[in-house]
Amino acid sequence: MAESGFQAIDSLSIILRRWRLLAAVCLVTGLAAAVVNFVFLPRWFKSTTVLLPPQDRSSFGGLGMLLSNIQNLPGSISRIATGMTGFSQSQYLFVVVLNSETVADSLIEKFDLQRVYKKKYHFETVKELRTHTSIDFPPEGQVVVSVEAKEDSVLAFNLTREYVIQLNNILADRGIHSASNKAAFLEARMDETRKNLVVLEDSLRHFQESNRVVTSGEQPEGLLELITMPIKSSLEMLALIQADRESKSIELRVKQGLYRKEHPDINLLKKEISELDRTITRIERAMPGVALDFSRIYRSLKLQEELFLLLSAQYEETRINEADDTPSAIVLDEARLPEYKYRPRRLLNIGITVGAALILAMIFVVLGERLKSAAGADRN
Repeated sequence: MAESGFQAIDSLSIILRRWRLLAAVCLVTGLAAAVVNFVFLPRWFKSTTVLLPPQDRSSFGGLGMLLSNIQNLPGSISRIATGMTGFSQSQYLFVVVLNSETVADSLIEKFDLQRVYKKKYHFETVKELRTHTSIDFPPEGQVVVSVEAKEDSVLAFNLTREYVIQLNNILADRGIHSASNKAAFLEARMDETRKNLVVLEDSLRHFQESNRVVTSGEQPEGLLELITMPIKSSLEMLALIQADRESKSIELRVKQGLYRKEHPDINLLKKEISELDRTITRIERAMPGVALDFSRIYRSLKLQEELFLLLSAQYEETRINEADDTPSAIVLDEARLPEYKYRPRRLLNIGITVGAALILAMIFVVLGERLKSAAGADRN
């Protein structure tokens, strides 16, 4: 311990004796660092905006389906998101859209970033843009977008604002597109169902006239009426089952366009449709031949009536909720034009450089003196 204390005192005395050298080292290093920081290092300006996603809803105009499988999120977001809980679906959705190639391409084209970043290839420009862009999603529920630009505070400000504009454009476009596709599908099915109703009504009237069949509120006339009247309840039940089956078929087609093939909702719907098909087959096999012909026409007519009502309700609901189902970014903190550079922190850099140089110089001086003393002792 005494020897260690002696060495410390000895090292301190060496440093004090060589203070002029150490001061000169600090001065030269400080001047060099100042020249580098104030002359050669460019200024970087940073602009930030904070977005507040809307509350989660059952469907974001079909956009929420993007997040039905978290591991498909781009970049490192999937690795982060997999281990997180308590984060909203719309928050993830905003991060995915902001990180998309579509948004990057729009910014590159609008602000000619390939020339600004002096890149030869487009993919290099995308990579450079993402290097200077930070998209964070803190646990409080916001989405924070920050963009920095070299020697151009206006560019940093405009890029940050453009991220928000492109986000809302994509959300609106994809949401309206999805809703419009669903509405167009329902409208086409309604037209088809309306035509089928006309054909089936004519077929049923012709069948009744040919076979003297009554369908409601009439006294049975003839053998066929005696056969068909007892199975009216079965006919009604078949029509309802078939309508339910057609409804689930429509729902299955819609979800097949949004989800992956192995999605549990798709598998469940397929099982339910198969079970309904088996039920319809069992009921039809229990009917006599003539009654079966009548039941098929009658059931098809009832099916188309039920289906038309169902499609009409879904079509109206789609139109009403079309705008309401599209999320938009609520700007909590607007992007501002940077008034002062974000980096480099010149004084801090100079201080760190001078401090590191001082420590290295002291070590060099102390080691040099000790080696010199050791060499003198060996000569003696």
